[in-house]
Amino acid sequence: MIKLAIHQISFVFFFLITLNTFSQNALSATLSRRDVHFISGGVKLEGWLYFPPESKGKKLPAIVMAPGFSGTRECNYQFFASAFAEEGLIVLLFDYPNFGTSDGNVRGEADPWQQVASYRDGISFLETIPEVDPERIGLWGGSYSGGHVLAVSAMDPRVRCLVAMTPFVSGSAFLKQLPEESRNFLYLQFQADRLQRIKGGAAAKIPVASPSATDFTAIASPHAWEFIESFKSYAPTYENSVTLRSLEMQLEYEPGYYVPLIGAVPKLFIIARDDEIMPEGQILDAYNKAIEPKKLAYIEGHHFSPYMEKRQEAIQLAIQWFKAHLL
Repeated sequence: MIKLAIHQISFVFFFLITLNTFSQNALSATLSRRDVHFISGGVKLEGWLYFPPESKGKKLPAIVMAPGFSGTRECNYQFFASAFAEEGLIVLLFDYPNFGTSDGNVRGEADPWQQVASYRDGISFLETIPEVDPERIGLWGGSYSGGHVLAVSAMDPRVRCLVAMTPFVSGSAFLKQLPEESRNFLYLQFQADRLQRIKGGAAAKIPVASPSATDFTAIASPHAWEFIESFKSYAPTYENSVTLRSLEMQLEYEPGYYVPLIGAVPKLFIIARDDEIMPEGQILDAYNKAIEPKKLAYIEGHHFSPYMEKRQEAIQLAIQWFKAHLL
C-alpha cells in the first residue's frame, strides 16, 4: 500500500453508501428479489433483480443501476432499488468487475470504460427478462456511476431516461486544480506502478479513505471515513482499497464530454448544494450543454447527503422522474 502526506490531493472517487439501521436483506413483503448474473467482457457479474408487486405476466419498465467508484450493491444501493421497485419498476442492481461478488482480473481496479460496458450489458440482460418492456429502460447512477449513465446514454439508443446524482463529469478538471508538484508525484507513482506490473508484480493499491488526513487516499473528504465506518455491519464484501491505476484512469475519464451527444433522452441532474467533492460549476456546465428535456434539482447538504440523511428526498426525485418518463 502506498502512502504519502499530500493533503492537497482530493479525488472524487465515491462509493454511494449511507448510514442505515436496516438489514441489507430487508425487503417489503410485496417485493421479490432474485440473485442473478450476466457476462460482460468475458467477466461474470453478480447482481440482484428486483420485481415490483404483481409483476408476473406483465411488461414493465426497468432500471439499470450500479454503485459508485468503489462500492458494492450492499452499500446502500439496495434501498434505492427497493424503493424504485415499490413504484412499479423492475430494477437490476449489480457489482462491477473486480468488486463485490463479481469476478475480475485485478481486485479493486475501477476501470471506467469496463464499468460503462457493464451498464450496457446490463441493459441487454434486462432485455432477456420476460417481464421487462425493452422500450422502457432507464438508468440511475450517482457520483462515479452518475458519470457512467451520461456516457452510456450518449452511446446506447436503448436508454429512455436517466438520473445522474452528483455526477462525476471530468477527470482533467481535477488534475488541473492540483499543484504542479502533486501532479508530478502522481505521474511518478503511475509510471512506477506500470513498471511493476510489466515485471509481473502486484498492482499498487491505496485506501479509499482513512482517519488520517496525511494518508494518500482516494477520497480526501472529512466525511469519507465516517461512511466506511458506518456500513461495515451490512456490506461484508466491501474493501477499503482501490488500485493506484484506478486513479490514473479516473483522471483520464471525461463523461461530461458526452452530454451534448445524449440527444432528447430525458435527463435529471441532482446536485448537492454544498458538495465538497463534485464542484457545482462542473455539473452545471454539463447540464447547460444537455439537450431538452432536462431538469436540475438541488438537495441541501454535502456530497454524501443524498446518500445519507437526505436519501429519501433523493429517492423521491428519481421516482418522480422515472414515473414521468417510464411509467
